[in-house]
Amino acid sequence: MWYPRVLCLPFLLYSVHAQSLNGYCRTPSGESAKCISIYQCNSLLALVRTPSRTTEQTQFLTSSKCGFNSAGTPYVCCGSGFNKVEQSDGDFSNPDYTTNPAIPDRSQCGWQSQNRIYNGEKTGLDEFPWMALIQYLTAAGKQKTACAGSLINRRYILTAAHCVTGAVLEKVGQPINVRLGEYDTSSPNIDCYHEGSFRFCNQPEVNVNIETLIPHPGYNNADQNRRHDIALIRLSQDVQFSDYIQPVCLPLPSEASSNGETLIVAGWGRTEFGKDSDVKLKLQVPKVNPNSCSSTFGALGVSITENQICAGGEDGKDSCKGDSGGPLMRTLFQDSSRWMIEGVVSFGYICGTRVYPGVYTKVAKYVPWIHRTVKA
Repeated sequence: MWYPRVLCLPFLLYSVHAQSLNGYCRTPSGESAKCISIYQCNSLLALVRTPSRTTEQTQFLTSSKCGFNSAGTPYVCCGSGFNKVEQSDGDFSNPDYTTNPAIPDRSQCGWQSQNRIYNGEKTGLDEFPWMALIQYLTAAGKQKTACAGSLINRRYILTAAHCVTGAVLEKVGQPINVRLGEYDTSSPNIDCYHEGSFRFCNQPEVNVNIETLIPHPGYNNADQNRRHDIALIRLSQDVQFSDYIQPVCLPLPSEASSNGETLIVAGWGRTEFGKDSDVKLKLQVPKVNPNSCSSTFGALGVSITENQICAGGEDGKDSCKGDSGGPLMRTLFQDSSRWMIEGVVSFGYICGTRVYPGVYTKVAKYVPWIHRTVKA
């Protein structure tokens, strides 16, 4: 199993509960499947969160139950769900897709102020203004910040599927809101820094409740390869853009960086297991040849697909400074003053070593799914 990106600790991300329930079962539709936690079954968890289920869907959920673990977590027979997952999701050999007008076009995204930006590891107050932190409500009733994401329009955050389903929900809690415009999580409300005799401050952070969690329907928590590790979060209300809150551009389905090209990963270094920094950080990482990456991870029994990007793999440099679900970025091919998200932080093996790069979900492969899923 693999660590969420930023972890350098030698322990498994998931513990296997299904074995205690004899593992295999048959779904109401006759599929041979496994009896696993509802939080690890993306197809049925999405159905649970459907606000207006039909009688048939409710019956399907009821008939899918196959037990509980010692903590009382319900287990379900996890197949493809009430409806079969679209086989085309995550496999877009045809770049044609219908553009969603709710997603900003290239003239309205990827902007950030070009002044007061540090050149070091720390970001500036107004650097990468699309970055978001996800807050969870723990079983003890406390709020905890774990994963990150990227604002793509006034209502949606793009993040990793493993941040909104499965082990995160079991270990941390339920995602309840998203924080935008954040820089230093240790300071209350407004962040400032001094440059000579000048003092610069940002605007108050904005916290918005979560309306819906939408993991990709092809994601499976039991898959150690983390295929389709991408998700959308629909916020409870539109957000207002400012110098500190802006949407990032999505890539075109055909856009891709070259091997060896420098990309940027940024974040507070937070996952469900802890934190590295109170201040938003950034790091340059080179894109790794996919054949080399496949060979490296293949030796560990992990299959890297064309829907994933490998980047990093330098001594002392890795996306350990980034958050699970956070963005891997570059400037637009046509306009270096604006930014797009090329990958979503997914997983890694050993942080900051020459051998093992970080693995990211390749956003360009999922642009059609994003445009189909986002609603006005």
